[in-house]
Amino acid sequence: MENLLGIGVLVVLGAFVIYKGFFSKKTTVTPVSKPTPVKAVAKAPVVAKAPVKAVAKAPSKAELSKLTKKELDTKASTDYGIALDGRKTKDAMIKDLQSAVKKQLK
Repeated sequence: MENLLGIGVLVVLGAFVIYKGFFSKKTTVTPVSKPTPVKAVAKAPVVAKAPVKAVAKAPSKAELSKLTKKELDTKASTDYGIALDGRKTKDAMIKDLQSAVKKQLK
C-alpha cells in the first residue's frame, strides 16, 4: 500500500514536470523594428590624374624589388601613368612595369 502511494506521488510529479515543460510555454512575439533609414553618402570629389613625369630610363629591377607591391602600384600610376594588376606576384608586376616603361620611352 505504501509502495502504491509513493508510485502515485512520483507519477503526479512526473506529469506536472512534463506539463510545465511542454504545454505551458507562452509564445512570445518579438515586435519587428523598423529598418533604419540609410543615410546618403556624399560622393568623393573627382581628382584629376597626376601628370606623367618625364623619365629618361626604366627603373632597375633591384630598385623596384626594394618596394612593396602597394608601393610598386603607386609608383607605376603616379610616375608613369601605368595601372598594374595587384593580383599578380611582385616579380610579375616588376616585369610588367619595366616593359610598359620601355614601350613609353620608345
